[in-house]
Amino acid sequence: MKRTLFAGVAVLALWAGNALAQGGQESSADMRGLSVLVGGGVEGYTNTLGQDVNPGVGYGATLIIRPTKVLGFELGYSGALNEFDDSVPLGETSGPDLVRNGGQAVATVGLTAAPVQPYVLAGLGYSHYNVRNTALGFRDDNVGSVPLGAGLRVHVGNFTADARLNYNLLFDQEFALAVPPSDINLPGDETFSEGGSYMGTLNFGATW
Repeated sequence: MKRTLFAGVAVLALWAGNALAQGGQESSADMRGLSVLVGGGVEGYTNTLGQDVNPGVGYGATLIIRPTKVLGFELGYSGALNEFDDSVPLGETSGPDLVRNGGQAVATVGLTAAPVQPYVLAGLGYSHYNVRNTALGFRDDNVGSVPLGAGLRVHVGNFTADARLNYNLLFDQEFALAVPPSDINLPGDETFSEGGSYMGTLNFGATW
């Protein structure tokens, strides 16, 4: 799945460069304003969580406001469907074992002001995890996160395409009780989880 995502980024960059070169779209590309994107890809976990939860399908929708060609602010919904590893006791059920639904608010900063634009992102997220069986060590819970990542955004006229990969630092690990906390303590009883999550997606939409 990771190879497919990286291949998609390469194809997207090559297609965009060719389209801009042939169509003279650079001056007319809509890079400011309001964008709406939908897409999908893969979501997985790292460290101890990665041993218990297999990579699965990720999907989402994003509303973006860009006051300049470089700076953007996003509000997004994201979800994922994952299966537990065979090593998790009582972890098998029909359909996905772990269902996540959540939202995030992030800021993006473009590394160039060109229509083919690499960028970095950071923000805050919040998700509800629904465990669909009696797998030992897992339960329903709400979890906060700090998404950090990078991507490649392409603007051709009103059309916008986006490929991104972000890593989520998870607050707490109550949905996965067997995962030990890290040594990074936060205010109150919260800690960062020793396992985090990653999500890579290809997204398509329009800018007005």
